[in-house]
Amino acid sequence: MNKFTIILLLFSFFSIVSVAQENRDSLIVAKIEVVQSENTLTFHPSVQNKGVYHYELDYLLLVKKTDANKNLSVSQQKGKFTLEPNQIESLSTTTVNQTSKQKVTAILFIRDEVENRLITKDSIQITTKELRPIKESSLSIMKGIVVDDSKTKMGRDYYDLFYSTYNQYPTKFDFIINITELPHRGLSSIMQVKVDQDLILEFFTNPDEEFIKEQVATTFQRLISYASHRGKLKNEFTY
Repeated sequence: MNKFTIILLLFSFFSIVSVAQENRDSLIVAKIEVVQSENTLTFHPSVQNKGVYHYELDYLLLVKKTDANKNLSVSQQKGKFTLEPNQIESLSTTTVNQTSKQKVTAILFIRDEVENRLITKDSIQITTKELRPIKESSLSIMKGIVVDDSKTKMGRDYYDLFYSTYNQYPTKFDFIINITELPHRGLSSIMQVKVDQDLILEFFTNPDEEFIKEQVATTFQRLISYASHRGKLKNEFTY
C-alpha cells in the first residue's frame, strides 16, 4: 500500500467520522420560548435530545437589549448539565423589562463540554413587542459582546478596564469575547481571553495598575491580529 493510498484512506475515514458526528449532533435541538406580559419578557431556554447518545453539555444564553435611546445592556446565563437520550432539559430563565421602541435579542449556544465544540444554537429577536427568529446572517448584531467570568477583584479590574476601553471603540469585533478567571495557587489566578475556543491571551493576575493596562493593550493587539487572520480565512474559503 503506497503513501497516497494511506492518505486517501485516512481522509475517507475522518470524513465518515465527521459526517456521523454531524448527524448525531443534529438530534440535539435548542429552543428559546418567550412569555410576554405588559411589562416584562421572560426567556425560557431548553434543549432536547432526540437521539440515543449521552451528552455532557454546557450552555450560554445571551440577552442583549437596546432601548429607544440606543442604550445597550447585556445579561447572561450559563451552566453545565447532562443530557440523557430522549430527555428535554429546561435551562435557567432570564427576565427583562419590556418597553416600547426597544430591540431585544436572545441567543442560546449549546456546546459539548468534553470536546469543546458548538453543537447547536437558537435565537430570537423582539422588536416593539413582535417576536421573530433571527436569520444566521443576522447574528452580526451581537457585535461587541464580552462575556465576563472574572472571580476576584484583580480579575474584575482587568475586565472593567478592557470593557470600558472596548466600549469607546466605534467599530466592534464580529465575534463574542470570553474573559475567564481560573484559580491558581496562593493569591494569584489566571486570566484567559478566548474567542470561541481559541485562546487569545493568558496571564497571571497582578494588582498593579500599570500591569493591568499593559495586559489590556496586549489583549487588543492579539484580538486585532486574530480578527485580521480570521478575515483572511473567510476570504480564502468563500467561493
